[in-house]
Amino acid sequence: MTTKTFFSEYFISAIADGYVYQCNCGELYNDIGAAYSCRKCRNYSWFGYCTHVIDVRNDEVVMGTEPSEAEYAIAKEAAEARWAEEKAEQEFHMQMYRQEGPLFDAEIQRQEALARRLAEEAKLDREWAVHDKMMGY
Repeated sequence: MTTKTFFSEYFISAIADGYVYQCNCGELYNDIGAAYSCRKCRNYSWFGYCTHVIDVRNDEVVMGTEPSEAEYAIAKEAAEARWAEEKAEQEFHMQMYRQEGPLFDAEIQRQEALARRLAEEAKLDREWAVHDKMMGY
């Protein structure tokens, strides 16, 4: 029984053009060093960086080491948490930009409470300064 492997025309033409090194996010390069320093891995890899480079002609790892399944699971969990945090931060900034929504209202309330607290502290500082002056300190 033979199995057929599907390769897109892009993939086949890229290999024919010498782009035979694939980083772990799937991008093809014609140089091992370029593949190992892939910037797309920041967004497309669980690790956030390139862990290994594969020569697609023979599926051998030519640089770095391929992570184990356990390392992939740990990296996936950390990446999902990081991406959720980034998404929440982006949504916060978008609401601030649009000046609408519950996050914007909460931020305005926080800023107003901070301003009230700072004003109260400044008032107490002035009162203590008068007290110290009257006491001769």
